[in-house]
Amino acid sequence: MSKLLAILFAALTIGLAQATEVVTINYAFSPADSMANYSRTLVNEANKLQDKYTFVFDTKPGAGGAIAAMWGKANPNNGIVMTSSAFFIRPNFYPNESHDVNDFKELLPECNAPIAVSSIKYKSWKEVPKDKQITIGVSGLGVTTHLVATQLQKNYPNLTVVPFKSTTDALLSMVSGNTDFSIGFLSEPENWSKDTSKVKVVILGITGSKSIHNHPTLISEGFPKVIANLHAPHHLVVNNKVPNNKFDDYRAILFKASKTKSVQDSYAVDSCDPLNSISDSEIQPWFHMQNSRWKQLTYGVKIN
Repeated sequence: MSKLLAILFAALTIGLAQATEVVTINYAFSPADSMANYSRTLVNEANKLQDKYTFVFDTKPGAGGAIAAMWGKANPNNGIVMTSSAFFIRPNFYPNESHDVNDFKELLPECNAPIAVSSIKYKSWKEVPKDKQITIGVSGLGVTTHLVATQLQKNYPNLTVVPFKSTTDALLSMVSGNTDFSIGFLSEPENWSKDTSKVKVVILGITGSKSIHNHPTLISEGFPKVIANLHAPHHLVVNNKVPNNKFDDYRAILFKASKTKSVQDSYAVDSCDPLNSISDSEIQPWFHMQNSRWKQLTYGVKIN
């Protein structure tokens, strides 16, 4: 009898160990960013759906998302990177200090987010001087917000880019008066503009070709038309060396989690258009298309 109990206990212990394999999803920027909520919510829903893996949310900000990507390369068995278009952009500008896109494959396209330019100092672009030094905060060098800033510089050549680790840090610098503008995701400046107890933040324009929440597009304000293409897709990638069985598990669980109302609601906060209808057979072509697209969009762009 005691031998039978020992066998049952051992089987139960093995089952529990298998049921609690930890998989970390590292967001590539600050945990305070609105985008980080996508991963938090996704993790919560994924853990509700099954008991084979325990998904954990964490962050590894810095170097325009390259730190998180390089962590992902070092953790093929239990690491997922939640990143943005910066994943494709950064290596084009800093190839020696960044990750190699070809070391990864797509796990889950999440959504495509507009990027907003805001200020507390100026209420319209007509007020912005072209003959005076002005500053704009971005979420790092060689990332999507920086790419938007390079297009703004075509109209305002005296615009100086100031890099931060996140869109949140860039916004806080602007609202404290240290920089004139910030570039980030829509809900971040909107939260300030709606809260009468806070400094009034004015959203001067957004990427894309259509107005959202009555905010004008940057192209309607006279900026280069390429800005219409600079929405930021957010997505999950893994190391190419992740075992196929784990990749299939992660993909199935997270794809299902991404369809839940709470995750869809987290996208909606930033008017981030869902991309999670992309099928299993389409995700790697989407990944390669994004890599090619951002190479084209960064071609000829000089970063000073």
